[in-house]
Amino acid sequence: MLLEAAIPALCLLWALLCLRFYTLISRDNIWQRRLIAIGAGLGAGLIWLLGSMLLPFLCHTEPPPSSAIESADEVRIRPAQ
Repeated sequence: MLLEAAIPALCLLWALLCLRFYTLISRDNIWQRRLIAIGAGLGAGLIWLLGSMLLPFLCHTEPPPSSAIESADEVRIRPAQ
C-alpha cells in the first residue's frame, strides 16, 4: 500500500519542483516557461508510467518452497566430516 501511494507522491513532487523553476523564470522568457511546463507534464507522466510498470516487480513475493518429498531420489545425505 505504501508503494502504491509513492507513485502519485513522486509525480506531485516532480510537478512541484518544475513549478518552482517555472516561477523563477522571468515572464519575458515565454518559450523557456513553456518548455518547463511541458517537461513537468511529460516527466510526471513518465514517472507514473514507469512506476506502474515496476510496482508489480517490487511487490512480487516468491511462494515458499515445497518441503514435501515426493520420491526417495530427492533425498541426499552428506557424509560426516
